[in-house]
Amino acid sequence: MRLGVHIRLAKGVAGVIDKAEALGCEALQMFSSNPNAWKVGTLEPSAVEVFRSGVERLGIDPVVLHTPYLLNLASPSDDIWTNSWRNLASALAKAHTLGAQYIVTHIGSHGGAGFDAGADKVAEAVTLAIESAPGTATVLLEAGSGAGNTVGSTFEELAAILSRLESQKDRIGVCLDTAHLWGAGYDISSQAGVDAVLARFDKLIGLSRLRVFHLNDTEKDLGSHKDRHWHIGQGNVGLEGFRAIVNHPALTKTAGIIETPDMDSGKDIVNLNVLKCLRTVIG
Repeated sequence: MRLGVHIRLAKGVAGVIDKAEALGCEALQMFSSNPNAWKVGTLEPSAVEVFRSGVERLGIDPVVLHTPYLLNLASPSDDIWTNSWRNLASALAKAHTLGAQYIVTHIGSHGGAGFDAGADKVAEAVTLAIESAPGTATVLLEAGSGAGNTVGSTFEELAAILSRLESQKDRIGVCLDTAHLWGAGYDISSQAGVDAVLARFDKLIGLSRLRVFHLNDTEKDLGSHKDRHWHIGQGNVGLEGFRAIVNHPALTKTAGIIETPDMDSGKDIVNLNVLKCLRTVIG
């Protein structure tokens, strides 16, 4: 598994390269734009050149963009839904400019309209975004922890959404998050648990569609439907769970990205190094 960190955009995309080099990233993730605003902003050509040359120099692969938190591709609100798919399209265009391979996006909530209605909205939104943006980057739907009316927290729900996107199947994949999986009731705290969960995923969706794994521990209870990230090996997933994931033979080409707390205080490199020490199979 290729390991990396979600890096903040405080110093722009050129600054992301400096941080990735300091951390020793093999892969990286960053927001496509301000995570708490609809405005997408623009990229300076000089910054793009620095970023792309830095990615090549450091051998970073893949580069992952994460859409803002505001997106709700399943929303029954026309305004929110339209803003969401357009922001996803902007992220795809930015991926094309930066040479990023993947766009990770939260799926959203049906707002009480029911799963089928929400899944239909997701499929329409993703299709519109892909068809209106340049490039060939893959959209990765991130499985959630199952809070409220969110859709896509179970493999069955993800499979149902993906079945609605058959016309775009070459551009659609999945991102799993260890904290979300735990919150949704998937026990990944042991080798046997990880093997069983990935076998279930493979049966319903196919491991070839799993491109990115967010690696975050959690102190919340199994099946709590709560999304709270914690430091690697210090929560309920534990070191054995992460050891099983980073060394799983089906995940050697998958990117493992940490999104743990206190990243600006130096905890990011600590968490990344813990994962590197657990890893014996290098992607």
